[in-house]
Amino acid sequence: MSHLPALLLVGTEEANLDRTSQAYRAIRRRIIDLTLPPGSSFSEASLAQQWSISKTPVREALARLRRDGLVDALPRAGYVVSPITLQDTDDLCALRTLLSGEAAAAAARRGVEAPALERLDVLSKVPLALAAGEAGLEESLRAGIEFEAIIANSSGNNRFGKAIVDVLDELERVLRMALLIAPEAASPPGELAAICERLRARDADGTHEAMRRRCERVRRDVLQVLAMSVSVSRAHIEMPAPSLPPA
Repeated sequence: MSHLPALLLVGTEEANLDRTSQAYRAIRRRIIDLTLPPGSSFSEASLAQQWSISKTPVREALARLRRDGLVDALPRAGYVVSPITLQDTDDLCALRTLLSGEAAAAAARRGVEAPALERLDVLSKVPLALAAGEAGLEESLRAGIEFEAIIANSSGNNRFGKAIVDVLDELERVLRMALLIAPEAASPPGELAAICERLRARDADGTHEAMRRRCERVRRDVLQVLAMSVSVSRAHIEMPAPSLPPA
């Protein structure tokens, strides 16, 4: 694949990356996999000391992460990991539905190469294995992300591939949070297989619809699960702004 989700990069060779890129990947990974959970704070100095590197690459990496929307700077107090909110999650899922549906249709029209189709078939069976107790949640999460990334990279549009992988990286953090709250929330068996079937048939409309249904199902499930969070249930309910009288 041209564009790899962060989850698939775990454990890959980093020797060819500069110090800033190494720091960026390491900090980003800790945020995405919730080692650094939303709301946790840290400083440049603490990270630099932890990895025995100078503050400069850490500072540059954190600047990139601020642009990604994953951390916020605290005046004279370091950094804090950005929160996960229902509104941002809804926006992210809506973007994923739009991009992934179009990419899936493009991949179907173009035709997916045989090795990629074979890999998609293997990945589509993971939800069945999860339901049978033969696979774990981590394997299921990884399979779903890899499945969608392969299709995005098969669309023939490099921008689609990069944009969708970026969305999947952000979504991974949200999905992990949802699984912590409700571990039973996982892809239903047959969902990925339906997309594979339409891809093999090179049915662009059918593939688009199957992918759209999957993305919207995830959107509904995740928002429902996140709404169960104690932090949401204890949040203050604000008064709505008064409506203006008719002109």
